[in-house]
Amino acid sequence: MLRIGSIVWGVRDVARAVEFWTAALDYRARVGDDPDWVMLKPRRGTGVQLALQQVKADPAERRRHHLDLYAYDQTAEVERLVGLGARRVPGWRYEDGSDFVVLSDPDGNYFCVIAAGEAARDPGLRPGGTRYVTQTHDLPAPDEFAYRGARVLIALHEKELRAFLPVWRRFDASGIQLPRTDDEDYVSNGHLLVHVLRASGRYLTWACRQLGLPDPEIAETPAPPDAAEHAEEFLEHVLSRWRGALAEVPAERFEDKAYVSNWGAPMTIESMLEHAFTHPARHTFQLEELMARRTSS
Repeated sequence: MLRIGSIVWGVRDVARAVEFWTAALDYRARVGDDPDWVMLKPRRGTGVQLALQQVKADPAERRRHHLDLYAYDQTAEVERLVGLGARRVPGWRYEDGSDFVVLSDPDGNYFCVIAAGEAARDPGLRPGGTRYVTQTHDLPAPDEFAYRGARVLIALHEKELRAFLPVWRRFDASGIQLPRTDDEDYVSNGHLLVHVLRASGRYLTWACRQLGLPDPEIAETPAPPDAAEHAEEFLEHVLSRWRGALAEVPAERFEDKAYVSNWGAPMTIESMLEHAFTHPARHTFQLEELMARRTSS
């Protein structure tokens, strides 16, 4: 299955283009995009997306516009299109993990075929929106863990913790205020960032303590004023501890008994791992919802 996912429109002034095209088409800008790449979507209903991409070239100098075609099966669609007369663009330099293939139509116009998965079927989804695994080279090998269920939960935790940080940075730059609460973890954006990063380390430390394993020696979380500057460094540190600490624990130890959690609730080791991966996901959802509500208001 193949459909037009978006038209990519090259402009030199993205902000001015957003202002013009949202008014011209009654579209709205998607929340959270980079300043040099903004996706516009219909304000009501569905329709073709318009992606505004910053370019340096003048209109007459080079190609500035192209189609992004969303493919359910990218490999099959590329071969089908080549069979119809499209050509692979020679010499195109792809970064590792690229989800697109650049082709030209019989008249020489460029377009991209995106590995979109279910997004090729459902216009409401982003490419890959329903899949947890789009590549495997960064996952632990199946035989690295005595219990494969733990491997999955640890990989999901890493995915969600990594996904939280760029969403938090977009929220921090948006100027939107967190809801007022007496919870000290919501005093500021920095406090929320510290809360999510610190919780990840505490979950692992708790699990190791209950299982009689060595302390994973999680470093002290950066203070709220410095958290944004050191977040990536701390994130890599805590994830490196997660990757190996529980690898040798046999399957039966993850569900054999409940222990008292740091907040007083009884939890098995497996339920704590489930909590660890859902915790950053819950906060990602919260921040994205706050940004989306401002856009739609």
